[in-house]
Amino acid sequence: MSGATRGVTFPIPSSLQELESPPYNLLPYPHDFDDDDEAARAESFNRLIRLLEAGNRTLLSAGMGLFEEDEDEDDEGGYDLWNDESRMQALYTLVRKSDSLAPAIRARLVKLLCDAVHGLSDALSSSSSPGTARTPSRQGGNDDEEDKNATNASTHVVSQAFRDALACHIYMLYTLMFLTESKEKLGKSLGTTTAGGSKKGGSGGGGAGKSKKNPNDKSSDDRAACAEAMHVASVAMSRHKSKLWKRSVPDEAVVGLPCRIAYQMLESATGVIARKASSGDRALGILAATVDSAPCLLNTIVSALVDLLHTYEHMAPLVAELCTMVDERPTNVLATELLREIGRLDTSGYVDNAAGNKASGIKNVAPFVSELAAVRPRVVLSSISLLLPHLDSEPYVLRSAIINSIGHILVREDRSLIEAREHRNSDDQDLYEGGEGSDNEERQIVNMAKTRASLFDILYDRTRDITSFTRAASLKVLNDLTEKQSLPLDRIMPVTAIAIDRLQDKTVMVRRNAMQLLTTLLENNPFMGMLNPDLYRTKIRELEAYLKCNVPVEILKARDAAVEEAKYAGSDENAGDGVGNNYANLERELKEIERAALAAAIADVEAKQESNEAMSEAEIEFLSKLRGLKFATSALSFIEVFENANASFQTMLMSNNPSDVTEALRFFVKAKHFGLPCAVTGMRRALALMWSNDANIQEEVLHAFLEVFVAEPGTEGKELLPANQIAQNFLDLAGEATISELASIEEALGRLVKKEIIPPDVFSILWTMASQAEGHLRASAMLVISMAASADPKIVDSAYRLQNLYDAGLGDYTEEHHDWKSARSAACALQRVARAKVDPSSAKYIMLDLITERLIAVARGDWCDDDNEEDTNSWFCAAEQAINAIFTISPAPEKVSMEILLGHQAGIFGTSEEPCNAAHSRRLSRFFFVLGHIALKLLIYTEMLSSVVRRATAAKSVMKQESASSGKNDKGATSESREGRGDEEEDDAIEAELGIAAQAEAETERQVAEISEKEIVGRGMISLFTPMLLRVVANEDGIYSSLVLMQSASLALCKCMLISKSFCEKHLPLLFSVLAKAPNDDQDLRANIIIALGDLAFRFPNEVEPYTPKMYACLRDESTRVRRHTLMVLTHLILNDMVKVKGNVCEIALCLQDQEQRIRDMARLLFYELSKRTNSPIYNLLPDIVSQLSQLNLKQEVFREIMLFLLSFITKDRQNEMLVEKLIQRFPKCTSITQKADLAYCIAQLKVNDKCIKCLNDTFKLYKDALFDEDVLQNFMSVVSKAKKNTKLDTKDTIEELENKLTEHAAAGMENVKASNKALRAKERATRRVAKKKEWEESDEEKESEPEEEPENEAAHQPVEEKATKGTKGKVSKKRAAKRVVPKKTRKQVSDDESESEQEDEDEEADEFEFDDENMPANMAVLPIKDKAATGKSVRSNRARRGRMAQL
Repeated sequence: MSGATRGVTFPIPSSLQELESPPYNLLPYPHDFDDDDEAARAESFNRLIRLLEAGNRTLLSAGMGLFEEDEDEDDEGGYDLWNDESRMQALYTLVRKSDSLAPAIRARLVKLLCDAVHGLSDALSSSSSPGTARTPSRQGGNDDEEDKNATNASTHVVSQAFRDALACHIYMLYTLMFLTESKEKLGKSLGTTTAGGSKKGGSGGGGAGKSKKNPNDKSSDDRAACAEAMHVASVAMSRHKSKLWKRSVPDEAVVGLPCRIAYQMLESATGVIARKASSGDRALGILAATVDSAPCLLNTIVSALVDLLHTYEHMAPLVAELCTMVDERPTNVLATELLREIGRLDTSGYVDNAAGNKASGIKNVAPFVSELAAVRPRVVLSSISLLLPHLDSEPYVLRSAIINSIGHILVREDRSLIEAREHRNSDDQDLYEGGEGSDNEERQIVNMAKTRASLFDILYDRTRDITSFTRAASLKVLNDLTEKQSLPLDRIMPVTAIAIDRLQDKTVMVRRNAMQLLTTLLENNPFMGMLNPDLYRTKIRELEAYLKCNVPVEILKARDAAVEEAKYAGSDENAGDGVGNNYANLERELKEIERAALAAAIADVEAKQESNEAMSEAEIEFLSKLRGLKFATSALSFIEVFENANASFQTMLMSNNPSDVTEALRFFVKAKHFGLPCAVTGMRRALALMWSNDANIQEEVLHAFLEVFVAEPGTEGKELLPANQIAQNFLDLAGEATISELASIEEALGRLVKKEIIPPDVFSILWTMASQAEGHLRASAMLVISMAASADPKIVDSAYRLQNLYDAGLGDYTEEHHDWKSARSAACALQRVARAKVDPSSAKYIMLDLITERLIAVARGDWCDDDNEEDTNSWFCAAEQAINAIFTISPAPEKVSMEILLGHQAGIFGTSEEPCNAAHSRRLSRFFFVLGHIALKLLIYTEMLSSVVRRATAAKSVMKQESASSGKNDKGATSESREGRGDEEEDDAIEAELGIAAQAEAETERQVAEISEKEIVGRGMISLFTPMLLRVVANEDGIYSSLVLMQSASLALCKCMLISKSFCEKHLPLLFSVLAKAPNDDQDLRANIIIALGDLAFRFPNEVEPYTPKMYACLRDESTRVRRHTLMVLTHLILNDMVKVKGNVCEIALCLQDQEQRIRDMARLLFYELSKRTNSPIYNLLPDIVSQLSQLNLKQEVFREIMLFLLSFITKDRQNEMLVEKLIQRFPKCTSITQKADLAYCIAQLKVNDKCIKCLNDTFKLYKDALFDEDVLQNFMSVVSKAKKNTKLDTKDTIEELENKLTEHAAAGMENVKASNKALRAKERATRRVAKKKEWEESDEEKESEPEEEPENEAAHQPVEEKATKGTKGKVSKKRAAKRVVPKKTRKQVSDDESESEQEDEDEEADEFEFDDENMPANMAVLPIKDKAATGKSVRSNRARRGRMAQL
């Protein structure tokens, strides 16, 4: 560039290489650049750097004067003293070769460029306000005083030379940064280390403690310095654009350079660390300054930002933050334009996958809306009309983002509305003056309320969005509004109803958010305190009574007058009717009058309040009571909404998804703290989850149990309730629990005891209550103690506690009051005590001996009242636990058992001195119950002794091995001891070789088996009573009518059969006979036998196997309970491979359509568990199921629902192919078209592949005869349609061929069916004609024989005969006509498919009535005939016959 070109502007080139063209005419290298070797090249670069550094020092010293000193000189011969040709050439060479520069030289280049830009910016700032001292731009650029100075500066415009220098250096800095960012992006794409020190964009932290500085840190510092310089230049151009350009119109090319590099910087700001490394904050500052200073670039910046939003997922929060940095006076133009661009997005053809560019772009743009609404809700609200149309678009991410933004807006609007109302209330005097300002404020409040209502309506609608993500987002927004107290009071009930409705959603996250919303509503309800409905109902009655008694006098008089009038009218009506059935109408009318009077009083008081009229104290009190009534009514409605949804809550609790269970548990915990009644039932139901397979659910249930019954509300289990309160909670919980709930409570309580969470004082209080309380509370306290003792036996296992247990559970109180519950609880607690050792000096042994005597009395039923059935029913549970306790604590339980049986024997049969010939049925039932249970416990006791022997033998062998190993290591042992050990080892080796130890163990097992098989029920004492037991169970004479006796005897027989295999095999027929003959009303007997049969099948499977079909037959029992128990037993046996399912699986399949929901669920569970097995049992069973179900003539819907469920488990292609082939082969064996339609339906439900289509095409002849049926054809056509969607191109011809076959044979089949039906009808008509003709011939023969019987004097009787003949003829002809008309009427009732042959039938019918005159009887002359020709012929024949009759 020559010196004569001074004053020529520096236009921003489109690329760096363009500087070598006019008007720049720069060279790649200066003329004096030495490029002979590396040293000379480095020295040349150093010389250029020194030249530029010298120019920077000149700039810092001279400032703006450097560019203004030659303003008055002649243009010719002058030149730019600072930014001359040599400086520009040096900058161009260094920047162009910046990638190949040495690190030190490159660092100096970065520094001098940044210093030059800072110097030019400072010069520009100082020239704009020369009289004002200022801080350099690099130390601060956002000072308000600088803005003021810039605004008040003169309108002087800097020289063109300064503008050229500023543009040149900004462009060179931009190019250097661009090359750096491009290199960084290339390194990331190739997977190399980034400038930040890691692939994730963060700076490396490993070199912090090293002496040598990391090069990556140096590169990051250079990037930060360049970004800061560019930011300073951008801010300077923004503030002083009036000094840079005339009329403050900026040069777009110059101002846009910082923005262009800012975009690249933002692309790398993917996180907090990467944002710092890439100077993301500086990039946002550059863009904000440009937006404020250059409105002409707004569209360009908006387009670039939208493109960045589409491309990068991390841009949404950055762009939202940028919108907060720009000037918002009068409006935030950047945010508005961005929202307008988002509103113009084309969402058609949206595909939600990672490969779709449109889908990923919209997914990245959508979060910006919610991010912007979080920081600038007013801006989004002003442009919400641009976004709302997207609520009907396909991308759910965009709909969800709009919903989230509405949530932020509602939070802000709620605060604004509250502030506006507070401001209005603080300025009441101004508001009521009627000024324009007050009216505007009131209108603003009304508009804000309307806007908020509209936004809430949108949220309500989106809770039923088609996409689960949007539904979940809507519920989450409502949850946030509730937590932030931004939900209006009038919206609480609708939101609660919506949340309860969404509990039925099919998506887990929607249900989770709905349950979280309900929990939040409960925590933040406006009523607070306890939400006990009984309290509010009582309060409502009190307030209504007060309001009715304190209505104003005028309304009271009107009410009384209306009441009198109603009574008078009612009395007149009753007098007129003469009946008294109108009192109900009168009562209803009086109540309506009361309600109307109360409503009038309320309206009067509220009107006075709104008009600010003065009210008396009575009216003020009336108004306060009215507010209380409204509050209580609203609270009761809120409570009832939750109570009515209890079923939904429990459904969530029993869900298969752990998330549903967790949220339901948290809700019930909060509900219990607020006193909701549904929380009690919910927590009881939740305790069953203690047996869940998921450990997390178990922990959640335990935590809920702790928070509800043990800990202070809201303390997360850290602070416990007082001991007496904990004890009372346990008593309340155990007192009303069922058997299954008690097991769950025991498990939860045991875990808390093991963790030592429950204080010892709680059990002290429980012992006191068990000793001093009466009735139900006493039994509950003892029960809780027994539950805790299962985890910590020390609670009862001491002489002192045993004494307490004896007095509380088995003492005189129990005997006098027949408190079997306390006795049962005490026996349960005793089962946690270790077996007593015989030691007469031990206090514990003495107490256990006394307790055993009381347990014997309980087991014998000494305290029972034979005349009280309820007493005996309560005794059974106590006796069972008492026997269990005896076998736990007694040193010789078999002797105690004998004593119990002898006591029962004496009570039933009497003694030898006083024999008894009759026994009470309840006493006998108690005896049988004890007999069976003792037999079972003896078996368990025998097996326990066997295990003890085995353990002792194993311990002895272990001790021998240890002693042998220790002897080998003992170096100090004597020779004699070594010889002794050697002999022992030799003996052990010989025994091991001979298998003596194994033989001894086998002998022990044989003895145990012999005891079980022959001693207990064969030769023992129990065998003495089995004949009587069998006689009672058989009940051959029907003399035993007691249901309790039969149930007890049958149960005892089942327990005895569990002991001995031979006894079981011998009496199984009797047991099944009892099961078959059991009365219909005795479902307990059948249920007990079914459960016992399950145990028998598990213990003796081979003996029970022949009777398996009879067990399956119980699935058709009338009793729901029997069916449920049968299915439960069979489920356990099948899953444990103890019972064969093939051949009887149809019975279980029918349970899928049982009337009882629990039976259906259990059947589904069975098939679901079978589907998990590797041998594919359902696949193997399906042909058998289809065959059996088809023969049962089920309803079509039942059959198809069952098969639809079962076929859903067939997922493998090979199984589908084989099933299609097997089902096709069954078509020829079907006996009806219904069975073929069922088979076609099953084929249509399978997954079809190419081999299936080929099989259907090859075996077409097997099912082509059934295609005339519309149902069959429709199922096969559905198979073809599915194959068209999922098949390959090479099978397309096969599919088309099969489709053509189906269509052709279906049409031909329909024609054949019609022809067959027509032939069948013709055959039937011919058969009827033959039968009729034969009948008429027989009638004619009878008529011909009549004249032979006439009197000889025919002439004398001729008139009478003729008359009689006419009468007879009329009667007979009428009867024959009636007979002939009947088949004709039947043929008129033909179906629609026979309509085509109706005319043909009528012609044939007409032919039926045409006979020869000679063969036609005379009495058929009156038969009506429709055909005209036939009618004429019949008339002529009738006349001829009359002539012949006259001759006779």
